[in-house]
Amino acid sequence: MKRLTTTLFMLLCLMMPVLAQTGIKGTVTDARTGQPIADANILLRDQAIFVVTGSDGVFTISNAAPGSDVLEIIASGFEDTYQDVKILDGRMTNIGEIKLAASGFEAPELNSDNFLFDEEDVLEDEGIGQSVGTIQGATDDIYYQAANYNFSTVRFRMRGLDQNWQTGYVNGFNMNDAMRGRFNFSMFGGMTSSAFRNRTTEIGQSAAPYGFSSIGGSNNITTLASEYAPGWKGNLSYTNSSYMLRAMLQYATGVTKNGWAFSASIIGRYAPEGVIEGTFYNSFGYFLSLEKIFNDRHSLNLSTWGAPTQRATNSATTQEAYDLAGSNLYNPSWGYLNGKKKSARIVESFDPSVMLNWIWKPKMGTKVNTGLAFRSNNYSSSALNWYQAADPRPDYYRNLPYYFKPTADEVLEPELYAQQLEQQQFVADWWGGDKSHRQIDWNSLYQTNLLNRNQYDRDPELLGQSTYILEDRHSNFNAYMLNSYLDTRLSDILTMQGGLSVNFTDAHYYKTIRNLLGGEYWRDIDNFSERDFAGDVNIMQNDLDNPNRKVYEGDKFGYNYYIRDINARLWAQNQIVTRHWNIDYALELSTTSFWRHGMMRNGRAPGGYDEQGNALPMSKGKGDTHSFFNGAAKAGFTYKLDGRNYFTAHIGGGSRAPLPNDAYVSPRTKDTPMGDLKNEKYLSGDLSYTWNYRNFRGSITGFYTRLWDSMKRSGFYDYELNSFMNYAMSGISTEYKGLELGMQYKILSNLSVSAVGTIGRYQYKNDPMGVRSYENGSQDDVVRRVYLKNYYVGGTPQQAVSFAVNYNVARWFFEVNAQWFGDNYYELSPSRHEEMPGLWKFCFSEEEYKERRDQITHQDRLNSEWVMNLSIGKIIYTKFGSLNFNLSVNNVLNNRNIQTSGWQEGKFDYTNYDVNKFPNKVWYAQGIRVFFNVGIRF
Repeated sequence: MKRLTTTLFMLLCLMMPVLAQTGIKGTVTDARTGQPIADANILLRDQAIFVVTGSDGVFTISNAAPGSDVLEIIASGFEDTYQDVKILDGRMTNIGEIKLAASGFEAPELNSDNFLFDEEDVLEDEGIGQSVGTIQGATDDIYYQAANYNFSTVRFRMRGLDQNWQTGYVNGFNMNDAMRGRFNFSMFGGMTSSAFRNRTTEIGQSAAPYGFSSIGGSNNITTLASEYAPGWKGNLSYTNSSYMLRAMLQYATGVTKNGWAFSASIIGRYAPEGVIEGTFYNSFGYFLSLEKIFNDRHSLNLSTWGAPTQRATNSATTQEAYDLAGSNLYNPSWGYLNGKKKSARIVESFDPSVMLNWIWKPKMGTKVNTGLAFRSNNYSSSALNWYQAADPRPDYYRNLPYYFKPTADEVLEPELYAQQLEQQQFVADWWGGDKSHRQIDWNSLYQTNLLNRNQYDRDPELLGQSTYILEDRHSNFNAYMLNSYLDTRLSDILTMQGGLSVNFTDAHYYKTIRNLLGGEYWRDIDNFSERDFAGDVNIMQNDLDNPNRKVYEGDKFGYNYYIRDINARLWAQNQIVTRHWNIDYALELSTTSFWRHGMMRNGRAPGGYDEQGNALPMSKGKGDTHSFFNGAAKAGFTYKLDGRNYFTAHIGGGSRAPLPNDAYVSPRTKDTPMGDLKNEKYLSGDLSYTWNYRNFRGSITGFYTRLWDSMKRSGFYDYELNSFMNYAMSGISTEYKGLELGMQYKILSNLSVSAVGTIGRYQYKNDPMGVRSYENGSQDDVVRRVYLKNYYVGGTPQQAVSFAVNYNVARWFFEVNAQWFGDNYYELSPSRHEEMPGLWKFCFSEEEYKERRDQITHQDRLNSEWVMNLSIGKIIYTKFGSLNFNLSVNNVLNNRNIQTSGWQEGKFDYTNYDVNKFPNKVWYAQGIRVFFNVGIRF
């Protein structure tokens, strides 16, 4: 390791020229508070020299040519500012303080509470729905400003990439979840517009001073107490979304005379019922940061935050159910209990974190940030479970009218056909008529369990057992992190960054009984295995060491296992800035090891050996350790033709370890990995042209990314084999290519128009292998080819356009914007893209076979829709501080046909090959969404 570090250092220090000290320096501050503004973009226009302010608001431009020029200052949340400057030969001119005025709009709150996933149909969620799939942060790039917020209505993903290709940092710590590789904005509890507002963004593979930015980009949130403006800040908000009321209060001391700084924030969000019927929302969040500045070289900062939250969520369903209910916001996950609404899907989350950072500045232009961090993520989501009984979900396919469609021939059996048609119409009228008929019948579930306490006909020994229960599915983890990075200036044109990080994550997955619904206990067995293997008392046991165990509320049952992951990263980077060129290049090396440790001996994977001496799948104890070594390299080049025209290119390639969440075929029941686990590989690049004139600026970018050996796991219930099935694919190859355009024109100094758009093509480029694993043990794992080549990667629009008009006058701020989204495809189900040898039996010709095959494998698109939004803001300054009002109305035209995402059902009708028996599931956006905020600062 020492030799490797030395080699990297030597490679990155090859160029170290020294230039004359001709240039300018200054300090950027908030015009109201006088506090320094960090990460403001400073551009010397005619000479095309670009720098960024430090945490103290100071910037320095060296190697500038003498003469007159224009300085452009752009900072998130502030008005763009232009200042004429005169540079003197051989002198470093200090132009003093540059004060920026606030832009007037409160930063949008970034969270994912409106993007909720159905657990069964998206691998039982386990926290997947906690994240927003966009890079968030301060950047003056017009395209990315629009894509971050305006495109989020339909879960837009930057360049089509999954969120695990984007990296989120806090004070230099990589905070992506080691199990799924995703950054979770929900951990901040809605404080992204206050306590976690200080953040910077790197787009794509742009160089970052705090880490090796991934191909999807990165952002870094800073929580150093000294960087918060002193004083009080409060907000009170109303919205008609997942929550209704939000209140926030923040206080900061600034840096005191004895070198202490303190910042604190609390927030609460509440709704007795959200915009979607049957949901509610309760959340509290806190943030504390304490910093001691010992001297000019050393400071120590302690930060902690968390947001305990409980919320009832909705589920996606089929278009048939939406139509029968008469609303695209129909939610099947609740019902009436004694006349009151009760939800079956309650999410509880709490992600407390604590972080200690030591900032060391050994000399001018050098900073070392070293820290320790601990994070404890707790997440659970409730769901109904049942034992040898009817499925209680109202949108279960056998409860919907399509299931009762006539099977008789209308010509040959007219009477029977008429009877069946009448029955189907009766179901449609019954289901769509009374609201209670299309919701969960809680009273019936309780009544069934209460009857079991007095009489249990099937087995008297099971008297009192619940037939229906409400269970909690937990996915928790503790993460222990060590991180250190260096940012130093080696010369007037050369800087170097580098760092080392180590992360150990201990993830715990299990189920508990939330509510026995009037029963006395639950028996910890797999009832599908019991039905299919009636003579085998062992295979049905979830815990073979405690057979037929009775479990009660709060007890663990079903599955209980850990996945432990340890990874270490070493990276180094150079940035070179000259008059006409900006060049950066970076290397990263990483090592990752993970293993599963089961706490229950499952009857379908008891371990040991068979009669031939072959090892059987194991469920209990420590499994095999899977280790991987990876590397990555990237480079960026910007040619500054003049102060207004730039050409930029980035290219990078490398590999990363498979994510533990995707690496196991059926982790709830056994330790079996996905065949030959391989590193995931990538190659990515982009090419941009940027122009920046006083009244007209923008950029156009072409991008390309290719991924190899990716993995993906999904899950669904297979009704043919009466088992929950895990479907794991490996060796996936995908391609992402497209164009991005963003431009803004200032008609007047206070009136501007902007246009943003992207067109992409995101496709599968091979036919990967898939593994079916049945949790009831009815069959061995089945390996099959999945034919996905040239189908589209679903879950995000591949075309999007936005137009906006901004106007401000006398501290009033107005914005009107409109977006259009298209080419958004349903996510594919691998079970509909396998070989289907039985399909021939239902076809009388090759043409009919091809037609049926094409119907089965067809990939539908979501609706292409327009949406319009309005925003109004006002700032009032007083001698005590400021008061601001913000009103935003999203989807002002009340378009209720906006489909945000959808997927093909995993289960499929292999009996009759009826593609409509298990139709697609889809989510819709709400209609008009209002957000009104009153803020005060003093």
